[in-house]
Amino acid sequence: MGGFNYMAMINKLFASFLSLMRILSISWKSSRKWTLLSTFFIAIEIMSGLGVLYLIKQMVDVVTSVLAEPEAAENVGSVLYYVVLTGLGTLVYVISRALAGYSREAQGIMVADYVENIVQKTAISVDLAFYESPLYHDTLERARQSGSHRPAQVASNLMLLGKNIVMLTAIIVLLGTINWRLLPIILFAIVPALIARIYFTRILYDWQRRRTQMERRAGYLDWLMTSDIHAKELRLNQLGDFLRHKYKRIRDEIRGEKLAITRKRTIVESAVAVAASVIFFTSLGYLAWNTAQGQNSVGDLVLFLLIFQRAQTMGQELVQQLSKLYEDHLYMGMLFEFMDMQHTLPRPSQPEKIIPSNKVNLKLENVSFAYPGTHKDVIKNVNMEIKPGQIVALVGANGSGKTSLIKLMTRLYDPTEGSVKINGINAQDCDIDEYRQLFSVIFQDYSHYAESVHENIRFGHINGTDAEHTVPRAAENAGAATFIEELDNKYDTLLTRLFDNGKELSVGQWQKIALARAFMLKSNIVILDEPTSAMDPVAESELFENFRERINHRSALVISHRLSTIRLADYIYVMDDGEIKESGTHESLFEKKGIYHDIFSRQAKYYQHDLS
Repeated sequence: MGGFNYMAMINKLFASFLSLMRILSISWKSSRKWTLLSTFFIAIEIMSGLGVLYLIKQMVDVVTSVLAEPEAAENVGSVLYYVVLTGLGTLVYVISRALAGYSREAQGIMVADYVENIVQKTAISVDLAFYESPLYHDTLERARQSGSHRPAQVASNLMLLGKNIVMLTAIIVLLGTINWRLLPIILFAIVPALIARIYFTRILYDWQRRRTQMERRAGYLDWLMTSDIHAKELRLNQLGDFLRHKYKRIRDEIRGEKLAITRKRTIVESAVAVAASVIFFTSLGYLAWNTAQGQNSVGDLVLFLLIFQRAQTMGQELVQQLSKLYEDHLYMGMLFEFMDMQHTLPRPSQPEKIIPSNKVNLKLENVSFAYPGTHKDVIKNVNMEIKPGQIVALVGANGSGKTSLIKLMTRLYDPTEGSVKINGINAQDCDIDEYRQLFSVIFQDYSHYAESVHENIRFGHINGTDAEHTVPRAAENAGAATFIEELDNKYDTLLTRLFDNGKELSVGQWQKIALARAFMLKSNIVILDEPTSAMDPVAESELFENFRERINHRSALVISHRLSTIRLADYIYVMDDGEIKESGTHESLFEKKGIYHDIFSRQAKYYQHDLS
């Protein structure tokens, strides 16, 4: 058992060392200049600070000798000499201290921006599976708690720690020259405070890690109450007070637990501080008695007062820096946990090349799929094909697996069984970014960007050229150009009310903007998931009456519940409970009198009733 604990301790120390090296590497990569300048000014600060202490002792001894022999004129000159030197040393100390602080702050800003960039890069590169799991949100929340400022704090604390260790070592040496019996008081003043601070740092860290989901729950409730997305329902259903009281209960529990830990820490640290003060004044009394007995000089007594005051300050700083370094190490582990997230979708080292062609064939062969962490297949043994230039409709009830199927087609997920092939090549053997460029997709939950109309559409092909011409053309094809031209600033109109002068669109107008975004990319296959659910029948009819021309005769997969949209398709797949139950043309499926016939007939009778 003892050997196991020993090895565990070695592993923890090794992990701490690796974490420290990684932090220093980040600090160096992000701000070489400011790291060097911080180190230089701290070195000057240390030397000038120690020099001033020594000069003050010498000046007090000279003054004492002048008082003893006032007739010695040369002693007066010596006093002035030490006064000037002490003044110059103090000036150097003050300036170097200020410049060291400025350099550390500049370094901290550079490091924080660098780490924030890494976090953002990780967030946009991880697979969709991370976003759709509680693990991702917990890990991101912990990374946010640790903050991008942590590496900068570590680098700064290390420099300050180094400075204080050097200063404290020098002070201990000076204290030893006065009276070696006084040396243990430094340990009694520092070590208990350090142990107490580190102990409570670990307790607080463990508590915060356990409370991650509760913090997220409180944040979610706060978002519900303050977001414009839920403002209408919140008021109509009178949910405000209910959510506010629920939020308050969670925050009360979190606050109570944290204050309990803080209260215990305050009591322990106060007791340690009182003990250190008693030791100090006992030592001061002892030294004053010795001075009165002629065993020490007045300069030694003054130096002790200065040294112990400085040692106490540095000891406190040392305790704070060591405990802060320990705390930062713990939280940096959470930040590194997020930064080290890896892709789960395989990336082949030598991907198959997708030959550019207008003749792209997409085929799903015996595809089954269950979301990570679950055991139930939401897609079951699906076989389907989208041929070049073909418009395919996918029909099915909500929850039948249609959107999950799109995620598999576009490689947001990989099948758990079977394969998705493009021109006979397994999608998993292709470069993932090159493969995804084959698709233009509009999902049901499309994004509303707080940017201009132009940017909202251009985001569909951000790397494309000639946006001044392609954006209006995409808007025209999506049926959005008419209302865009009526806006005050046309394509430069800022959308959403998140920022000043923003314009909010109707749901149908937003859907046309999203549709225009999907039409931007010169892809091979257009996938539209309920593309006209918020449009009026006239707008929908105008969109689909020449749909092939609008998509430039590319292949298309359309998911819809509307008759007019379904009938335009060359081929139709009917999905139910994750399976393809029927497939064929509109006419052939209608004649089968199966699921499709039932869906179509239920809608048709309402249209017939309206016409009668």
